[in-house]
Amino acid sequence: MATSDPSPAAPNSPRLPNQDELRQLADWLCDQGHDREDAPSVAASAFVAVYDRYSTGGPGYAGKLMSVVWDGAPSFFDVFTWEDGTMVRSARDYDGEA
Repeated sequence: MATSDPSPAAPNSPRLPNQDELRQLADWLCDQGHDREDAPSVAASAFVAVYDRYSTGGPGYAGKLMSVVWDGAPSFFDVFTWEDGTMVRSARDYDGEA
């Protein structure tokens, strides 16, 4: 059976975080009260996707975005953007019941 090459990734496909992004995530965890020793492994064990060219459909945000789903449940997640080179947790506009 012949195999075909996979299609190229869509322009809005995420990538894995780099070491600097994981360090920033670990630093954020420390700011939230996590132990400095454990924070890097917590960050590394999360499911993380980075979108380098995220843009809202209208006026809003355009730039790098990182989504993080933490261990425990799919409902344990955070979204981060960058402001002047600093990673910032994005507030949630809506947390309705599923």
